[in-house]
Amino acid sequence: MSKQEAWKGETDRPLGVHRPCSCGCDERAGYQGYGYLTGSDAEGNGFTLWIEDEEVFEAVRAIVNGR
Repeated sequence: MSKQEAWKGETDRPLGVHRPCSCGCDERAGYQGYGYLTGSDAEGNGFTLWIEDEEVFEAVRAIVNGR
């Protein structure tokens, strides 16, 4: 997986910012990172952006959560 990916699959995934899974399944091809932004529409057109900086992660999370 790359740092960013567009995909077709899960429908209506709410826009969200998430930390990597503690089990290690979110390795993102070895990229170091603090989490990711993801979401999809009703047709399953989605995206995932890997966030490699803690300050950026916190800023994006604040925006998405309306803070």
